[in-house]
Amino acid sequence: MWVMQVADKRFKIQFLKHVTGQDEYGDPLDTWEDFKTAWASKEPILGNEFFAALTTDNKVEVKFNCRYISDVTNAMRIQHGAEVYEILSAIDVKSLHRELLCYCRLVT
Repeated sequence: MWVMQVADKRFKIQFLKHVTGQDEYGDPLDTWEDFKTAWASKEPILGNEFFAALTTDNKVEVKFNCRYISDVTNAMRIQHGAEVYEILSAIDVKSLHRELLCYCRLVT
């Protein structure tokens, strides 16, 4: 069972955090920088999950599942290749600190 879970996490993703402030010249800084890299599974939202997601104000399009990473918040983003996703919900599955489930939508 453990081997199957690891094999499913075949997509390399980057967690990005928002950085604001000033650079060394005093100009405003508003960028996204790398926070952590992880291997994850990527699945579209289908069936009952899709309809449940429609009941919220945000349209959930995809979910990423990876090993638990502390300090990941809804204010972060996930980059997968050229695509960048906004994290709508980051869930510590069963509060065991083993698995992180992120429901996301594509940033346009």
